[in-house]
Amino acid sequence: MVAVGRRLGLMQRPALPIAAALGNTVEWFDFAVYGYFAHAIGAAFFPSDRPSLQMVSAFGVFAVGYLMRPVGGLLLGPIGDQWGRRVLLLISVFVMGCCSLAIALLPTTAQIGPSAALLLVLLRMLQGLSVGAEYSGAISWSVETAPGHRRAFFSSITASGATVGFIAGSAAAALVSLAFSAEAIEAGAWRWPFAFGALLSFVVLLLRRSLEDSRPGDVASGWRAQFQLLFQQWPAMVRLVGSVALGTAIFYLAAVYYVDVMVAAHPEQAALLNGLTSLVQVFSLLLALLGGYLADRWAPLPLLRRSLAVLMLALVPGFLLLGSGSIAGFVWGQALLLLPTFFYSGITPYLHASFFPGGARCGAFSFSYSLSVALFGGSAPLVVGWMVNAAHWSSGPLLYLVLLAVLAWWAWSRKPPYLEPRPS
Repeated sequence: MVAVGRRLGLMQRPALPIAAALGNTVEWFDFAVYGYFAHAIGAAFFPSDRPSLQMVSAFGVFAVGYLMRPVGGLLLGPIGDQWGRRVLLLISVFVMGCCSLAIALLPTTAQIGPSAALLLVLLRMLQGLSVGAEYSGAISWSVETAPGHRRAFFSSITASGATVGFIAGSAAAALVSLAFSAEAIEAGAWRWPFAFGALLSFVVLLLRRSLEDSRPGDVASGWRAQFQLLFQQWPAMVRLVGSVALGTAIFYLAAVYYVDVMVAAHPEQAALLNGLTSLVQVFSLLLALLGGYLADRWAPLPLLRRSLAVLMLALVPGFLLLGSGSIAGFVWGQALLLLPTFFYSGITPYLHASFFPGGARCGAFSFSYSLSVALFGGSAPLVVGWMVNAAHWSSGPLLYLVLLAVLAWWAWSRKPPYLEPRPS
């Protein structure tokens, strides 16, 4: 790993790793809230006499935001390499906050006509652009500033900010469902979590101003050379895409898509379903931190491969329970899929940063990670919704996950090229 900046102990400057993690929290809180309220957003901006069509349209906009992530990674990631990680992290959270506020105030189609849907699409595109380099920039900063024997754990803390955002989004959905009727939510109560997300983003912006920058020692001289260096990393970028696909698809299906399906089938149990989802994610978050902690104590790559094998064994029973239609089966299916996924995902951030040299880390990491999340994460609800509702292919989602598991196993068959030996 290229030595950059000063390595900071968590106890020396406790607010700094938290500031890095909270950026991910803001980014993913907003995306989670959108997923949980897709049915209400669909009714507000895509009116139709078919509720299923409204939901598909809303998830289509959800996917559009994710398709902009690779563009954001490609445009913003090299800024982190050229100008430092701190500048990148400030830009990302500022844009996200502005977009969240705009969505909270956006008029509906009934108020201003079809232009409302167009504005929603544009805002989601801009959000996707901003989030494209947030995660990878924060992970790069954490790995580069952490003590050598705590890199995996510190990066798992930073990555956990995304999970905290989803937990907070699920909790916000549960609170809104408890406080308002279904009619009130569709009338506009869904906007409150977006307003809260905007406020939180500006708080994080102030915290991030105190971040000490980390800069690689092998920065390319100029933007043209920077992009040349980025695309020279394409073999590692392909493997990173494969390594991310399975975990992100499982998460968006188990924690977003099937939650919305269950809420649509049991609207009177919406608060319970969102609350149980939050509870499962809390335990999953603890396992992610445990994975990062153990990766510092043991060899991280063999540990990751074992955790991936356990996850692959859980796919079939977990998926069958998740789609059983009962609330008990749904919760057990979530647990069976999400718990091993999060342990696995707690090990991956440090290893992902080790795929690339410091001078191309933000750009290559941002583009390849965002591309994988766009192809296999944000689009997963749309793809699975089409398989189940349009093609009536009930076993399609499981086959999809099995293929992604094979891809992940191939991706981790080689050691990341810039993985350093563990400090003694």
